[in-house]
Formats: sequence, C-alpha cells, structure tokens
Amino acid sequence: MNTTSRWIIAVILFLFAVLLFNKGLDLRSLGTDVDGDGIGVYFFAMEINDRVPEESIPSYANGFLISSFVVFIISILFVWMNLKFRNKTTVR
Repeated sequence: MNTTSRWIIAVILFLFAVLLFNKGLDLRSLGTDVDGDGIGVYFFAMEINDRVPEESIPSYANGFLISSFVVFIISILFVWMNLKFRNKTTVR
C-alpha cells in the first residue's frame, strides 16, 4: 500500500467518523421525544432499523458515538503510519 492510498484511506475514515458522530448527536438531541411508537434509524440512506422504540434511542446514539470514536482512532493510526513511513524513507 503506497503513501497516497494511506492518506486517502485516512481522510475517508475521518469523514466517516464525523458522519457517525453527527448521527449520534442527532439521535442524542432527539432523545425519547418522538411521535408514535418509535423512529426509523437511517445512515447513508441505508435503513439500520425501521422501528426503534423510544427507550432504545439513547443506546443507538451511544452506539453511533462510540463507533465514531473507534473509526477516528483508526484514522489517526493511518496518519501516524504515514508519518512514520515518511520519516523512514527520508532518513535513507
């Protein structure tokens, strides 16, 4: 895997982490204040769950927030690997 593709993967993962974090904050701000029995949760125009009960919305929000932090850490690791690889190639 060359350096350019590592940077592209790091940027894509970072953007994915931002989108996950945004969805988690949206669900957290919604809380349990919904009309009817529940809501449908969608991410990237894909249906996660059609009928999420009101009491399960905070757990979905926590899931999105935790997964955003995991993806963010992975993107940071890709950046760190790029910088480490760059330093090794410039020392030679």
